[in-house]
Amino acid sequence: MAITSAFLDEVAQRLWQQSSLSFVPDRQLPPPQGTAARTGDGPRVLFAGFPSDYSLAFLYALLGLDVDVAGIITSPGAHPAILGDNALSRVADHVGIPLLRLWRVNDEHSRQDIAALRPDAVVMASFDQIIGARSLAIPVHGWLNIHPSALPEYRGPEPVYWAIADGATESGITLHRAVPRFDAGPVLAQRRVAIAADDTSGTLTRRLCATGVELLDEAVRRLLADDPGVALDLDKATYRPSVGHRRLDHAASAAEAERMVRAGLPNMPAWVIRDGRPAYVLAAHLVERCDAGTGLQFEDGCLALDETVPACGCHHNDPECPHREGID
Repeated sequence: MAITSAFLDEVAQRLWQQSSLSFVPDRQLPPPQGTAARTGDGPRVLFAGFPSDYSLAFLYALLGLDVDVAGIITSPGAHPAILGDNALSRVADHVGIPLLRLWRVNDEHSRQDIAALRPDAVVMASFDQIIGARSLAIPVHGWLNIHPSALPEYRGPEPVYWAIADGATESGITLHRAVPRFDAGPVLAQRRVAIAADDTSGTLTRRLCATGVELLDEAVRRLLADDPGVALDLDKATYRPSVGHRRLDHAASAAEAERMVRAGLPNMPAWVIRDGRPAYVLAAHLVERCDAGTGLQFEDGCLALDETVPACGCHHNDPECPHREGID
């Protein structure tokens, strides 16, 4: 049961016109115009995610599949915008489905709210809670998670950041069955994506989303058919933790610092102290030597700072952002 409208077409087009996609869950949409049309019939599928570019890319794609998107689940603790009108609430209102703002998805009341929607499956694209066994068992065919790495590589909450910061040449997108352990369930669809030398987290995320959207129909069909998937070899797994605004002068080299700049854009820009105050770096490049006051000199070269801003750009938007790392 695809759900279509001129409004959904317009907001999806605006999303894909961006050269860079973000994980920050603060996206807004204008008030919807017109009505949405439902065509055909299909299994009842819920979507779980955030009002972020990453989540919205998969929500818009899911609405176009031959399923009945019957509700949206989100997690209010991730960002203040989630408690008010935001991109998810606008879409839910427009297509006439409930939005469940669940602080603790595994609580009994949350499980009851999910079960009341009678889901056959749930598709999850970015979520900050581990789904427990009893919640996973509610939908008839289980949960599908969409993780932006080639699992079992880069398990954890910030795989796109770390792939760029580590200088990896490949990333990937994995659509897998969710289990009561993060990024560990069997794979239903996966594809590797090359990392370009000038990629930021935002440009790489856009390509990962585009690739994942191509795989979504296959993965959802396999989930609904109770395909067990291909088990991950967790003996080969790698894990990287959450990351804040990292301090560039703590990098081991100019090359590492330059990767930190690109990895931090647009979600969590790296920072330095300039004129006694924090400065968040939006653009930088490598040169052999720094001119006085223009960059950071390392043994292997200079990181020239092309553009900085005084505030962090994340939802705190504060020079003294609590996400800053490396504070002396």
